[in-house]
Amino acid sequence: MHHRPAFTRIQALLSVMIVALLTGIIVATLARLREAADSMKCQNNLKQLAVATSGYQATFQDRLPPLVDQGEGALTSKGLPSLFYTLIPHVEAWPILYQPNESPPEAYHAHSTVPFSFKWKDHIVQHGGTANQGWRAVIDPADKTADKLRDVPMTLPDGTTGYYATGSYAANGLIPWGTAIPESYFQGSANVILFGERPQVCNTPSGEVVYNLWGLGFYSPHMPAFATLTPTDPSGLLTTGQIAPVLPLPEEAWADRDARMQFRIGTQESAPLQMDVNPFGRYRSDGKCDARLPATPHREGMQVAMADGSVRVFSHSTSPWVFWLACVPPKLEVPPGKK
Repeated sequence: MHHRPAFTRIQALLSVMIVALLTGIIVATLARLREAADSMKCQNNLKQLAVATSGYQATFQDRLPPLVDQGEGALTSKGLPSLFYTLIPHVEAWPILYQPNESPPEAYHAHSTVPFSFKWKDHIVQHGGTANQGWRAVIDPADKTADKLRDVPMTLPDGTTGYYATGSYAANGLIPWGTAIPESYFQGSANVILFGERPQVCNTPSGEVVYNLWGLGFYSPHMPAFATLTPTDPSGLLTTGQIAPVLPLPEEAWADRDARMQFRIGTQESAPLQMDVNPFGRYRSDGKCDARLPATPHREGMQVAMADGSVRVFSHSTSPWVFWLACVPPKLEVPPGKK
């Protein structure tokens, strides 16, 4: 009778090691595929926002959507509609409950426990105001700092409290939002950034929590923007706390152009500072980041929507001067009759 030889201890150990190795390869591959899928979804969201901006311009006689609801050209002057709110109709068919001329402010920022009934195809009950809804077009699936976070309380300029949902994107504050511009302004502007990334929740080294609230329509550290400085007029506006470069930037010919850059923090009247800061960072799932700057969850770098509708990636090794140069729009020459 022949006996089948049993596995030796070494053979069993080798088998376990091979299985463990194959499992590790499969898990790593799946993680890479998930990262690639998240990156593609993020790029699609950014492209939609860029296209929506063009759609808004076409609808409103070449005028860019306003960044905030404060100052000249404000829709209600109550700090309500944000730039992202104004882009909703140009991104997807989404029922908009809040109408400035028909609905009270509460319909824009109500808590999720407040129901609103309205008709849109069928009878719909929406809990919470428009700005307190999780809108998939402004959420990067790679952003794990929050999961459909809503009901973030914010004190409005009139002293009342509004409730908001978080988002993953931010408008470039150096763009002349709310301005009527010539049709050719962005032609050939593949190198001008319209939108970048910000985490939904940022935990600063000092322990402060800064939210990125897509529907927040007034100057604040929590507004959905980057490189935005609060203007001096009208007075009494909150500081953004964000970092923006002093313009014009140093000349390209200067070898130490990064070192020559100066920055302002929070307000347009703040003193210029010489600072050694990266233009953007990569944050972890715990949301650790510098809330004053844009940040991305993507390994490959910051994904941005350009003025020509394309989406680009700035690697983490990008120099500050190169990134900020891409944020600076061409010199605006407003045609007669458009202010």
